[in-house]
Amino acid sequence: MATNKGILDILREIVAVQSDTGTSLECDMAEKLLSLFAEDEYFKNHPDCFGKYEFGDVFERPVIWALKKGRGKKVLIISGHMDIVEIESYGKLKPWALKPEELAKKISEEGMATGETLEHLNSGQWLFGRGTADMKGGLAVGIHEILNMDENDEAGILFVAVPDEENLSAGARGALGLINKIREDFDLEYIASVIPEPQFKDATDDFLVYNGSIGKMMPLIVAKGKLAHCGESFRGVNAAHIIADLVTRIDMNPELMTEDLGFSTQVPICQIVKDLKTTYDVSIPEYAATCVNLLFFGQDMTAELLAKIKKSAEETATDIMEKYNKAFEIGLSKGAVREDDRAAKSIRVMELRELEDELGGETEFTKFKQELIENLQKKITKGEINIQNASIEYIKTLLEVAGIEEPAIVVGIAPPYYPCVSNTYFDNESERLLEVVREVAEKKSGQKMRALPFFTGIGDCSYFVPSNPESERKLMKNVVLAGKCYDIPFEEAYKLNTPCFFIGPRGRAVHQWSERVYIKDLVETVPAIFKALRNV
Repeated sequence: MATNKGILDILREIVAVQSDTGTSLECDMAEKLLSLFAEDEYFKNHPDCFGKYEFGDVFERPVIWALKKGRGKKVLIISGHMDIVEIESYGKLKPWALKPEELAKKISEEGMATGETLEHLNSGQWLFGRGTADMKGGLAVGIHEILNMDENDEAGILFVAVPDEENLSAGARGALGLINKIREDFDLEYIASVIPEPQFKDATDDFLVYNGSIGKMMPLIVAKGKLAHCGESFRGVNAAHIIADLVTRIDMNPELMTEDLGFSTQVPICQIVKDLKTTYDVSIPEYAATCVNLLFFGQDMTAELLAKIKKSAEETATDIMEKYNKAFEIGLSKGAVREDDRAAKSIRVMELRELEDELGGETEFTKFKQELIENLQKKITKGEINIQNASIEYIKTLLEVAGIEEPAIVVGIAPPYYPCVSNTYFDNESERLLEVVREVAEKKSGQKMRALPFFTGIGDCSYFVPSNPESERKLMKNVVLAGKCYDIPFEEAYKLNTPCFFIGPRGRAVHQWSERVYIKDLVETVPAIFKALRNV
Protein backbone atom coordinates (compact mmCIF):
# COMPACT_ATOMS: atom_id res chain seq x y z
CA MET A 1 0.00 0.00 0.00
CA ALA A 2 1.40 3.38 -0.99
CA THR A 3 2.18 5.97 1.64
CA ASN A 4 -0.07 9.01 1.90
CA LYS A 5 2.98 11.17 2.57
CA GLY A 6 4.23 13.34 -0.26
CA ILE A 7 7.88 14.01 -1.02
CA LEU A 8 7.79 17.34 0.81
CA ASP A 9 6.15 15.71 3.83
CA ILE A 10 8.95 13.16 4.01
CA LEU A 11 11.56 15.87 3.47
CA ARG A 12 10.23 17.99 6.34
CA GLU A 13 10.31 14.94 8.62
CA ILE A 14 13.91 14.06 7.91
CA VAL A 15 15.16 17.66 7.83
CA ALA A 16 13.76 18.02 11.36
CA VAL A 17 16.22 15.36 12.57
CA GLN A 18 19.65 16.94 12.97
CA SER A 19 22.41 14.72 11.59
CA ASP A 20 25.69 16.59 11.79
CA THR A 21 28.47 14.69 10.04
CA GLY A 22 30.99 12.90 12.24
CA THR A 23 28.69 12.84 15.28
CA SER A 24 26.25 10.44 16.97
CA LEU A 25 23.44 12.55 15.49
CA GLU A 26 23.91 10.57 12.30
CA CYS A 27 22.65 7.52 14.20
CA ASP A 28 19.45 9.43 15.05
CA MET A 29 18.92 10.05 11.36
CA ALA A 30 19.47 6.37 10.60
CA GLU A 31 16.79 5.39 13.13
CA LYS A 32 14.37 7.89 11.59
CA LEU A 33 14.86 6.46 8.11
CA LEU A 34 14.52 2.93 9.43
CA SER A 35 11.20 3.85 11.06
CA LEU A 36 9.80 5.11 7.74
CA PHE A 37 10.22 1.64 6.29
CA ALA A 38 9.22 -0.22 9.45
CA GLU A 39 5.83 1.51 9.50
CA ASP A 40 5.12 0.79 5.83
CA GLU A 41 2.74 -2.09 5.05
CA TYR A 42 4.93 -3.65 2.36
CA PHE A 43 7.98 -3.80 4.57
CA LYS A 44 5.96 -5.06 7.51
CA ASN A 45 5.10 -8.02 5.30
CA HIS A 46 8.67 -8.30 3.96
CA PRO A 47 10.94 -7.71 6.96
CA ASP A 48 13.86 -9.33 5.14
CA CYS A 49 13.76 -6.56 2.52
CA PHE A 50 15.00 -3.68 4.67
CA GLY A 51 17.33 -3.15 7.55
CA LYS A 52 20.25 -1.53 9.29
CA TYR A 53 23.67 -2.66 8.11
CA GLU A 54 26.60 -2.35 10.52
CA PHE A 55 29.85 -2.08 8.61
CA GLY A 56 32.33 -1.68 11.48
CA ASP A 57 32.24 2.10 11.60
CA VAL A 58 34.25 3.58 14.48
CA PHE A 59 31.28 5.78 15.40
CA GLU A 60 28.80 2.88 14.97
CA ARG A 61 26.91 4.66 12.22
CA PRO A 62 24.95 2.21 10.07
CA VAL A 63 23.82 2.05 6.45
CA ILE A 64 20.02 1.93 6.01
CA TRP A 65 18.71 -0.08 3.08
CA ALA A 66 15.37 -1.13 1.62
CA LEU A 67 14.55 -3.28 -1.41
CA LYS A 68 11.26 -3.54 -3.28
CA LYS A 69 11.40 -5.96 -6.17
CA GLY A 70 9.30 -5.75 -9.31
CA ARG A 71 8.15 -8.65 -11.45
CA GLY A 72 11.57 -9.01 -13.06
CA LYS A 73 15.17 -9.06 -11.86
CA LYS A 74 16.09 -5.49 -12.76
CA VAL A 75 16.58 -2.95 -9.98
CA LEU A 76 17.56 0.73 -9.88
CA ILE A 77 19.84 1.72 -6.99
CA ILE A 78 19.03 5.07 -5.38
CA SER A 79 21.70 6.04 -2.88
CA GLY A 80 22.39 9.16 -0.87
CA HIS A 81 23.96 10.45 2.31
CA MET A 82 22.03 11.22 5.47
CA ASP A 83 24.60 13.45 7.15
CA ILE A 84 24.60 17.23 6.95
CA VAL A 85 27.08 19.96 7.79
CA GLU A 86 26.69 21.85 11.07
CA ILE A 87 24.01 24.49 11.65
CA GLU A 88 26.26 26.99 13.44
CA SER A 89 26.45 29.11 10.30
CA TYR A 90 22.79 30.03 10.77
CA GLY A 91 23.73 32.33 13.66
CA LYS A 92 20.58 33.86 15.14
CA LEU A 93 18.51 31.75 12.72
CA LYS A 94 19.86 28.52 14.25
CA PRO A 95 16.63 27.65 16.19
CA TRP A 96 14.76 27.50 12.85
CA ALA A 97 17.47 25.88 10.69
CA LEU A 98 15.62 22.53 10.62
CA LYS A 99 12.11 24.01 10.24
CA PRO A 100 11.76 25.10 6.59
CA GLU A 101 8.55 27.13 6.74
CA GLU A 102 9.41 28.83 10.02
CA LEU A 103 12.92 29.54 8.75
CA ALA A 104 11.62 31.21 5.59
CA LYS A 105 9.30 33.37 7.66
CA LYS A 106 12.11 34.34 10.01
CA ILE A 107 14.49 35.21 7.16
CA SER A 108 11.79 37.46 5.75
CA GLU A 109 11.07 39.12 9.10
CA GLU A 110 14.75 39.78 9.72
CA GLY A 111 15.23 41.21 6.23
CA MET A 112 18.32 39.02 5.75
CA ALA A 113 17.69 37.98 2.14
CA THR A 114 18.94 40.04 -0.78
CA GLY A 115 19.34 39.54 -4.52
CA GLU A 116 18.76 35.99 -5.74
CA THR A 117 18.04 34.72 -2.21
CA LEU A 118 15.23 37.27 -1.76
CA GLU A 119 13.83 36.43 -5.18
CA HIS A 120 13.73 32.73 -4.33
CA LEU A 121 12.25 33.40 -0.90
CA ASN A 122 9.40 35.45 -2.34
CA SER A 123 8.72 33.02 -5.19
CA GLY A 124 7.55 30.19 -2.92
CA GLN A 125 9.27 27.78 -5.30
CA TRP A 126 12.22 26.99 -3.05
CA LEU A 127 12.34 25.18 0.30
CA PHE A 128 14.88 26.61 2.75
CA GLY A 129 16.70 24.76 5.55
CA ARG A 130 19.80 22.79 6.41
CA GLY A 131 19.99 19.66 4.31
CA THR A 132 17.03 20.49 2.05
CA ALA A 133 19.41 20.50 -0.93
CA ASP A 134 22.44 18.59 0.38
CA MET A 135 21.01 16.08 0.33
CA LYS A 136 17.88 15.17 2.23
CA GLY A 137 15.84 16.44 -0.70
CA GLY A 138 17.26 13.65 -2.84
CA LEU A 139 16.79 11.13 -0.03
CA ALA A 140 13.13 12.14 0.28
CA VAL A 141 12.60 11.47 -3.43
CA GLY A 142 14.18 8.03 -3.11
CA ILE A 143 12.13 7.12 -0.04
CA HIS A 144 8.90 8.30 -1.67
CA GLU A 145 9.66 6.38 -4.87
CA ILE A 146 10.26 3.06 -3.15
CA LEU A 147 7.32 3.39 -0.76
CA ASN A 148 4.96 4.20 -3.66
CA MET A 149 6.37 1.74 -6.18
CA ASP A 150 3.85 -0.75 -7.57
CA GLU A 151 4.94 -4.36 -7.04
CA ASN A 152 3.64 -5.12 -10.53
CA ASP A 153 6.24 -2.84 -12.07
CA GLU A 154 8.83 -4.70 -14.10
CA ALA A 155 11.85 -3.21 -12.29
CA GLY A 156 12.38 -2.59 -8.60
CA ILE A 157 14.28 -0.16 -6.37
CA LEU A 158 17.12 -0.62 -3.90
CA PHE A 159 17.35 2.39 -1.59
CA VAL A 160 20.62 2.87 0.30
CA ALA A 161 21.26 5.72 2.75
CA VAL A 162 24.83 6.16 3.94
CA PRO A 163 26.53 8.25 6.66
CA ASP A 164 29.68 10.36 6.60
CA GLU A 165 29.70 11.68 3.01
CA GLU A 166 30.58 15.17 4.22
CA ASN A 167 33.69 13.82 5.93
CA LEU A 168 35.44 10.62 4.77
CA SER A 169 32.66 8.77 2.90
CA ALA A 170 32.90 5.87 5.33
CA GLY A 171 29.27 4.96 4.57
CA ALA A 172 29.71 4.62 0.81
CA ARG A 173 32.89 2.63 1.26
CA GLY A 174 31.14 0.40 3.78
CA ALA A 175 27.98 -0.08 1.71
CA LEU A 176 29.53 -1.60 -1.42
CA GLY A 177 29.84 -5.08 0.03
CA LEU A 178 26.19 -4.93 1.15
CA ILE A 179 24.99 -3.83 -2.30
CA ASN A 180 26.83 -6.71 -3.97
CA LYS A 181 25.50 -9.19 -1.40
CA ILE A 182 21.91 -8.02 -1.91
CA ARG A 183 22.31 -8.59 -5.65
CA GLU A 184 23.44 -12.16 -5.02
CA ASP A 185 20.93 -12.97 -2.26
CA PHE A 186 17.91 -11.71 -4.21
CA ASP A 187 19.14 -12.65 -7.70
CA LEU A 188 19.01 -9.11 -9.08
CA GLU A 189 20.32 -7.23 -12.10
CA TYR A 190 21.27 -3.63 -11.38
CA ILE A 191 20.28 -1.08 -14.02
CA ALA A 192 22.41 1.74 -12.60
CA SER A 193 23.15 3.66 -9.43
CA VAL A 194 21.78 7.18 -9.08
CA ILE A 195 22.89 9.59 -6.38
CA PRO A 196 20.49 12.56 -6.11
CA GLU A 197 23.08 15.11 -5.02
CA PRO A 198 22.00 18.69 -5.73
CA GLN A 199 23.04 20.70 -8.75
CA PHE A 200 24.43 24.07 -7.69
CA LYS A 201 22.14 25.83 -10.14
CA ASP A 202 19.19 28.21 -10.42
CA ALA A 203 15.84 27.04 -11.81
CA THR A 204 16.49 28.96 -15.04
CA ASP A 205 19.80 27.17 -15.67
CA ASP A 206 20.26 23.99 -17.67
CA PHE A 207 19.35 20.75 -15.92
CA LEU A 208 22.63 18.92 -15.26
CA VAL A 209 23.40 15.22 -15.02
CA TYR A 210 26.89 14.10 -14.05
CA ASN A 211 28.44 11.05 -15.67
CA GLY A 212 31.26 10.61 -13.18
CA SER A 213 33.13 12.34 -10.38
CA ILE A 214 36.35 14.29 -9.90
CA GLY A 215 39.24 12.64 -8.05
CA LYS A 216 40.84 13.95 -4.89
CA MET A 217 44.09 13.03 -3.21
CA MET A 218 45.81 14.71 -0.27
CA PRO A 219 49.59 14.50 -0.57
CA LEU A 220 51.10 14.75 2.90
CA ILE A 221 54.69 15.88 3.31
CA VAL A 222 56.51 15.67 6.64
CA ALA A 223 59.96 17.23 6.93
CA LYS A 224 62.59 16.36 9.52
CA GLY A 225 65.26 18.99 10.07
CA LYS A 226 68.23 19.06 12.44
CA LEU A 227 67.51 20.18 16.00
CA ALA A 228 69.67 22.97 17.41
CA HIS A 229 69.45 26.01 19.67
CA CYS A 230 68.44 29.13 17.74
CA GLY A 231 71.59 30.77 19.09
CA GLU A 232 73.58 28.20 17.11
CA SER A 233 71.51 28.30 13.93
CA PHE A 234 74.34 27.04 11.69
CA ARG A 235 74.26 23.74 13.59
CA GLY A 236 70.64 23.05 12.67
CA VAL A 237 68.31 22.73 9.69
CA ASN A 238 64.86 24.28 10.02
CA ALA A 239 62.08 21.84 9.10
CA ALA A 240 59.65 24.75 8.87
CA HIS A 241 61.91 26.32 6.24
CA ILE A 242 61.85 23.08 4.24
CA ILE A 243 58.04 22.95 4.32
CA ALA A 244 57.69 26.65 3.55
CA ASP A 245 59.84 26.20 0.43
CA LEU A 246 57.74 23.20 -0.61
CA VAL A 247 54.51 25.13 -0.14
CA THR A 248 55.72 27.82 -2.53
CA ARG A 249 56.35 25.12 -5.14
CA ILE A 250 53.05 23.27 -4.72
CA ASP A 251 50.40 25.78 -3.68
CA MET A 252 48.59 27.19 -6.76
CA ASN A 253 51.02 25.38 -9.07
CA PRO A 254 49.37 25.07 -12.53
CA GLU A 255 51.73 22.21 -13.42
CA LEU A 256 49.71 20.09 -10.98
CA MET A 257 46.45 20.80 -12.80
CA THR A 258 45.00 17.95 -14.85
CA GLU A 259 42.38 17.75 -17.57
CA ASP A 260 40.23 15.15 -19.24
CA LEU A 261 37.14 15.10 -21.45
CA GLY A 262 37.27 18.86 -21.80
CA PHE A 263 37.43 19.59 -18.06
CA SER A 264 40.32 21.11 -16.14
CA THR A 265 40.89 21.05 -12.40
CA GLN A 266 41.59 23.95 -10.07
CA VAL A 267 45.13 24.51 -8.79
CA PRO A 268 46.16 22.65 -5.60
CA ILE A 269 45.99 24.34 -2.22
CA CYS A 270 48.06 23.52 0.88
CA GLN A 271 45.38 23.16 3.54
CA ILE A 272 47.66 22.35 6.48
CA VAL A 273 51.01 24.11 6.92
CA LYS A 274 52.69 23.94 10.32
CA ASP A 275 55.70 23.04 12.40
CA LEU A 276 55.14 20.25 14.90
CA LYS A 277 56.42 21.92 18.05
CA THR A 278 53.87 21.62 20.85
CA THR A 279 55.40 24.29 23.11
CA TYR A 280 57.57 27.35 22.63
CA ASP A 281 61.29 27.06 23.23
CA VAL A 282 64.36 28.57 21.65
CA SER A 283 64.97 25.64 19.35
CA ILE A 284 64.90 25.26 15.59
CA PRO A 285 61.75 23.34 14.59
CA GLU A 286 62.78 19.74 14.02
CA TYR A 287 59.57 18.62 12.31
CA ALA A 288 57.05 20.37 10.07
CA ALA A 289 54.31 19.25 7.70
CA THR A 290 51.96 20.28 4.94
CA CYS A 291 48.86 18.57 3.55
CA VAL A 292 47.71 19.40 0.01
CA ASN A 293 44.21 19.38 -1.46
CA LEU A 294 44.88 18.08 -4.97
CA LEU A 295 41.96 17.49 -7.34
CA PHE A 296 42.48 15.54 -10.55
CA PHE A 297 40.84 14.28 -13.71
CA GLY A 298 41.79 11.18 -15.68
CA GLN A 299 42.50 7.52 -15.11
CA ASP A 300 45.64 6.34 -13.32
CA MET A 301 46.83 9.92 -12.72
CA THR A 302 47.78 9.48 -9.08
CA ALA A 303 51.21 7.94 -9.67
CA GLU A 304 52.15 10.78 -12.03
CA LEU A 305 50.93 13.43 -9.59
CA LEU A 306 52.71 11.84 -6.65
CA ALA A 307 55.90 11.72 -8.72
CA LYS A 308 55.57 15.47 -9.38
CA ILE A 309 55.12 16.14 -5.66
CA LYS A 310 58.21 14.05 -4.91
CA LYS A 311 60.17 15.94 -7.58
CA SER A 312 59.17 19.20 -5.91
CA ALA A 313 60.46 17.78 -2.62
CA GLU A 314 63.76 16.84 -4.27
CA GLU A 315 64.09 20.35 -5.72
CA THR A 316 63.39 21.80 -2.29
CA ALA A 317 66.03 19.53 -0.73
CA THR A 318 68.61 20.71 -3.27
CA ASP A 319 67.79 24.40 -2.97
CA ILE A 320 67.64 24.40 0.83
CA MET A 321 71.06 22.76 1.05
CA GLU A 322 72.52 25.21 -1.48
CA LYS A 323 71.13 28.08 0.56
CA TYR A 324 72.43 26.53 3.80
CA ASN A 325 75.91 25.89 2.39
CA LYS A 326 76.16 29.39 0.98
CA ALA A 327 75.27 30.88 4.36
CA PHE A 328 77.60 28.43 6.12
CA GLU A 329 80.55 29.47 3.94
CA ILE A 330 79.90 33.10 4.82
CA GLY A 331 79.73 32.10 8.49
CA LEU A 332 83.10 30.35 8.14
CA SER A 333 84.66 33.41 6.57
CA LYS A 334 83.46 35.58 9.43
CA GLY A 335 84.58 33.15 12.13
CA ALA A 336 80.99 32.62 13.29
CA VAL A 337 81.17 28.85 12.82
CA ARG A 338 83.62 25.97 12.46
CA GLU A 339 83.65 23.31 9.75
CA ASP A 340 82.69 20.54 12.17
CA ASP A 341 79.52 22.53 13.02
CA ARG A 342 78.07 21.79 9.56
CA ALA A 343 74.59 20.35 10.21
CA ALA A 344 74.11 18.24 7.09
CA LYS A 345 75.46 17.46 3.65
CA SER A 346 72.07 16.66 2.08
CA ILE A 347 68.35 16.24 2.72
CA ARG A 348 67.01 12.79 2.04
CA VAL A 349 63.71 12.45 0.13
CA MET A 350 61.58 9.30 0.21
CA GLU A 351 58.03 8.07 -0.19
CA LEU A 352 56.15 6.65 2.80
CA ARG A 353 56.36 3.11 1.44
CA GLU A 354 60.15 3.43 1.23
CA LEU A 355 60.34 4.52 4.87
CA GLU A 356 58.14 1.61 5.93
CA ASP A 357 60.24 -0.83 3.91
CA GLU A 358 63.34 0.50 5.64
CA LEU A 359 61.72 -0.23 9.00
CA GLY A 360 61.00 -3.82 8.07
CA GLY A 361 58.20 -3.75 5.54
CA GLU A 362 55.86 -6.67 6.10
CA THR A 363 58.00 -8.48 8.68
CA GLU A 364 58.98 -7.27 12.16
CA PHE A 365 57.60 -3.83 11.47
CA THR A 366 54.04 -5.14 11.02
CA LYS A 367 53.17 -5.51 14.71
CA PHE A 368 54.52 -2.08 15.60
CA LYS A 369 52.63 -0.51 12.70
CA GLN A 370 49.35 -2.13 13.74
CA GLU A 371 49.70 -0.97 17.33
CA LEU A 372 50.55 2.57 16.24
CA ILE A 373 47.55 2.74 13.91
CA GLU A 374 45.24 1.33 16.60
CA ASN A 375 46.39 3.99 19.06
CA LEU A 376 45.86 6.74 16.52
CA GLN A 377 42.46 5.32 15.63
CA LYS A 378 41.41 5.53 19.27
CA LYS A 379 42.41 9.19 19.31
CA ILE A 380 40.36 9.80 16.18
CA THR A 381 37.33 8.04 17.66
CA LYS A 382 37.56 10.10 20.86
CA GLY A 383 37.72 13.29 18.83
CA GLU A 384 41.20 14.11 20.12
CA ILE A 385 42.64 14.34 16.61
CA ASN A 386 41.42 14.31 13.02
CA ILE A 387 42.61 11.78 10.47
CA GLN A 388 44.93 14.23 8.69
CA ASN A 389 46.77 15.18 11.90
CA ALA A 390 46.84 11.51 12.87
CA SER A 391 48.55 10.86 9.54
CA ILE A 392 51.17 13.51 10.32
CA GLU A 393 51.78 11.96 13.74
CA TYR A 394 52.16 8.53 12.11
CA ILE A 395 54.93 9.65 9.73
CA LYS A 396 56.69 11.66 12.44
CA THR A 397 56.70 8.59 14.71
CA LEU A 398 58.18 6.43 11.95
CA LEU A 399 60.95 8.95 11.39
CA GLU A 400 61.75 8.91 15.10
CA VAL A 401 61.71 5.10 15.28
CA ALA A 402 63.86 4.80 12.17
CA GLY A 403 66.56 6.84 13.89
CA ILE A 404 67.31 8.84 10.76
CA GLU A 405 69.89 11.45 11.76
CA GLU A 406 70.09 13.52 8.59
CA PRO A 407 67.31 15.90 7.50
CA ALA A 408 64.60 14.14 5.51
CA ILE A 409 61.38 14.69 3.60
CA VAL A 410 58.72 11.96 3.53
CA VAL A 411 55.96 12.09 0.91
CA GLY A 412 52.75 10.18 1.58
CA ILE A 413 49.00 10.56 1.11
CA ALA A 414 46.52 11.39 3.86
CA PRO A 415 42.91 10.18 3.78
CA PRO A 416 40.43 10.72 2.26
CA TYR A 417 41.17 9.56 -1.26
CA TYR A 418 38.57 9.73 -4.03
CA PRO A 419 39.33 8.02 -7.36
CA CYS A 420 38.43 9.95 -10.50
CA VAL A 421 35.70 7.95 -12.22
CA SER A 422 33.55 8.29 -15.30
CA ASN A 423 31.08 5.96 -16.96
CA THR A 424 32.77 6.83 -20.25
CA TYR A 425 35.89 4.96 -19.14
CA PHE A 426 34.05 1.65 -19.35
CA ASP A 427 31.90 -0.30 -21.76
CA ASN A 428 28.44 0.07 -20.28
CA GLU A 429 24.92 1.34 -21.00
CA SER A 430 25.52 4.88 -19.73
CA GLU A 431 25.00 6.65 -23.09
CA ARG A 432 21.67 4.92 -23.69
CA LEU A 433 20.53 5.68 -20.15
CA LEU A 434 21.51 9.33 -20.54
CA GLU A 435 19.27 9.66 -23.57
CA VAL A 436 16.37 8.33 -21.51
CA VAL A 437 17.14 10.87 -18.82
CA ARG A 438 17.46 13.68 -21.36
CA GLU A 439 14.01 13.11 -22.83
CA VAL A 440 12.31 13.21 -19.44
CA ALA A 441 14.43 15.96 -17.90
CA GLU A 442 13.88 18.40 -20.74
CA LYS A 443 10.16 17.69 -20.86
CA LYS A 444 9.63 18.07 -17.12
CA SER A 445 12.08 20.87 -16.32
CA GLY A 446 11.51 22.98 -19.39
CA GLN A 447 15.27 23.48 -19.69
CA LYS A 448 17.94 21.88 -21.79
CA MET A 449 19.67 18.92 -20.15
CA ARG A 450 23.46 18.80 -20.19
CA ALA A 451 25.38 15.65 -19.37
CA LEU A 452 28.74 16.55 -17.84
CA PRO A 453 31.53 13.97 -17.59
CA PHE A 454 32.39 14.82 -13.98
CA PHE A 455 30.77 16.09 -10.81
CA THR A 456 33.32 18.52 -9.40
CA GLY A 457 31.97 18.74 -5.86
CA ILE A 458 33.51 15.37 -4.79
CA GLY A 459 31.08 12.61 -3.85
CA ASP A 460 30.27 8.98 -3.24
CA CYS A 461 30.10 8.19 -6.96
CA SER A 462 33.90 7.79 -6.77
CA TYR A 463 33.30 4.48 -4.99
CA PHE A 464 30.34 3.25 -7.09
CA VAL A 465 32.08 3.22 -10.48
CA PRO A 466 34.88 0.71 -11.03
CA SER A 467 38.47 1.84 -11.20
CA ASN A 468 41.54 -0.35 -11.66
CA PRO A 469 41.90 -2.28 -8.36
CA GLU A 470 45.51 -3.27 -9.07
CA SER A 471 46.81 0.24 -9.68
CA GLU A 472 44.72 1.69 -6.85
CA ARG A 473 46.15 -0.86 -4.40
CA LYS A 474 49.64 0.27 -5.39
CA LEU A 475 48.64 3.81 -4.48
CA MET A 476 47.36 2.66 -1.09
CA LYS A 477 50.92 1.70 -0.14
CA ASN A 478 51.57 5.42 0.25
CA VAL A 479 48.27 6.20 2.00
CA VAL A 480 48.83 6.80 5.69
CA LEU A 481 46.78 4.62 8.08
CA ALA A 482 45.70 2.40 5.18
CA GLY A 483 44.20 -0.88 6.31
CA LYS A 484 41.94 -1.28 9.29
CA CYS A 485 41.75 2.45 9.99
CA TYR A 486 41.10 3.53 6.40
CA ASP A 487 40.41 1.36 3.38
CA ILE A 488 38.64 1.60 0.04
CA PRO A 489 36.94 -1.54 -1.35
CA PHE A 490 38.14 -1.13 -4.94
CA GLU A 491 37.43 -4.81 -5.59
CA GLU A 492 33.77 -4.40 -4.54
CA ALA A 493 33.36 -1.37 -6.83
CA TYR A 494 34.86 -3.38 -9.68
CA LYS A 495 32.46 -6.21 -8.90
CA LEU A 496 29.45 -3.86 -8.80
CA ASN A 497 30.33 -2.63 -12.30
CA THR A 498 27.24 -0.55 -13.04
CA PRO A 499 26.92 3.00 -14.38
CA CYS A 500 26.51 5.64 -11.68
CA PHE A 501 25.04 9.11 -12.18
CA PHE A 502 24.51 12.20 -10.07
CA ILE A 503 20.89 13.16 -10.83
CA GLY A 504 19.40 15.51 -8.30
CA PRO A 505 17.38 18.69 -7.81
CA ARG A 506 18.75 22.15 -8.34
CA GLY A 507 19.84 23.81 -5.13
CA ARG A 508 21.55 26.97 -3.98
CA ALA A 509 23.83 28.11 -1.15
CA VAL A 510 24.68 24.56 -0.07
CA HIS A 511 26.33 24.54 3.41
CA GLN A 512 25.27 28.16 3.97
CA TRP A 513 22.43 29.62 6.07
CA SER A 514 20.41 30.27 2.91
CA GLU A 515 20.60 26.65 1.66
CA ARG A 516 17.53 25.81 -0.39
CA VAL A 517 16.17 23.35 -2.95
CA TYR A 518 13.99 23.90 -6.01
CA ILE A 519 10.64 22.29 -5.25
CA LYS A 520 9.58 21.48 -8.82
CA ASP A 521 12.69 19.36 -9.35
CA LEU A 522 11.94 17.47 -6.14
CA VAL A 523 8.31 16.67 -6.79
CA GLU A 524 8.27 16.41 -10.59
CA THR A 525 11.50 16.22 -12.57
CA VAL A 526 13.70 13.90 -10.48
CA PRO A 527 10.93 11.38 -9.66
CA ALA A 528 9.99 11.24 -13.37
CA ILE A 529 13.60 10.51 -14.28
CA PHE A 530 13.82 7.70 -11.74
CA LYS A 531 10.63 6.14 -13.11
CA ALA A 532 11.95 6.36 -16.66
CA LEU A 533 15.23 4.67 -15.69
CA ARG A 534 13.30 1.76 -14.21
CA ASN A 535 11.42 1.33 -17.46
CA VAL A 536 14.40 1.10 -19.82
